[in-house]
Amino acid sequence: MRLSDAIDVTLRRKVPVREQLHPAQRVSIDFDEAHNQELLDTISYNFPIKIFTDGSKLDGGEVGSAAVVYLPNGNKVRLKTKLGRTTSVFIAELTAIESALLWLTRSKWRDNAIIASDSLSSLKALQDRNNPDPTVVSIHSALKNLRQNHDQHVRFTWVKAHCGIEGNELADQAAKEAAIQRTATCNNEFPISFAKHVIRQRTHKKWQEEYVLESQNSQIAKWFATIDEIEEFRKQVAVSFEMTQILTGHGYHKSYLHRFKITDDPLCPCDDSSIQDISHLLRHCPIFGAARHDHEMTCNNLKINPYKINEILTKSEPITTFTQLIKTIVNRLKNINKT
Repeated sequence: MRLSDAIDVTLRRKVPVREQLHPAQRVSIDFDEAHNQELLDTISYNFPIKIFTDGSKLDGGEVGSAAVVYLPNGNKVRLKTKLGRTTSVFIAELTAIESALLWLTRSKWRDNAIIASDSLSSLKALQDRNNPDPTVVSIHSALKNLRQNHDQHVRFTWVKAHCGIEGNELADQAAKEAAIQRTATCNNEFPISFAKHVIRQRTHKKWQEEYVLESQNSQIAKWFATIDEIEEFRKQVAVSFEMTQILTGHGYHKSYLHRFKITDDPLCPCDDSSIQDISHLLRHCPIFGAARHDHEMTCNNLKINPYKINEILTKSEPITTFTQLIKTIVNRLKNINKT
């Protein structure tokens, strides 16, 4: 979903404090936990109306929410709502609960009800009596209305998803059906999290394009093909003086120093004929044979390329030996080159 696709969609805003229920008027919400059908049956035994809610976002970006209402007479009511593509799963889950409560308000049924949701984040959001989210505020208003005007109480419970609880499975299927309905969407708003996500994607794409353009002939591009690989490397490997020299190609090696006429030639003293560049130092120079052997043996045992960063990062052992090889090279290089 691109931000340009949401040009007619408005930003989802918090409800101003003056328009919210006073915290004292909000119903305090606790919820049980049911990990299987048997436990749910025990929890819901004294509630004639049983409601299961769910929200779903499909791989194609379609979003739907649904509530399945089990009535005392044995009938079931399915409430389906197709939502805008910018809607998050979290909002879809809350919308399903809201739809169920609004249906209860309009219905003739005045028995107490229990709402079962597999969204722990939604239930915790409802527990926050100061939550300014518009759907949360609407849910609390509906709960207050049911209690004050109809003496109807609603209990909540969290249910484990996809563990054979019939009502939850029906709600999940109904939410998926709602997502692909050929009807107008409700809730055509985008949360600030969606905007941040799109901006982050665009920024990352631009960053990657500039990286490819600017680093085509750089040493660092030989190590990292993408920005993602750099970010993953920084997560797993501590940045150090030695590591920076090797990855950037800016260091004590003679091929670099010779460019600035600091040394008379770029040749390695190991044989006075090989160009002393990063590749030579890491892969071939006999001066660092022992450290190289340790690293290459570690990688060979793990069947990974000892000089491919994305493979090295898959295991902790080669990260350690690669780091040690680099430190050995950089820390000895000035003395070896007498610079």
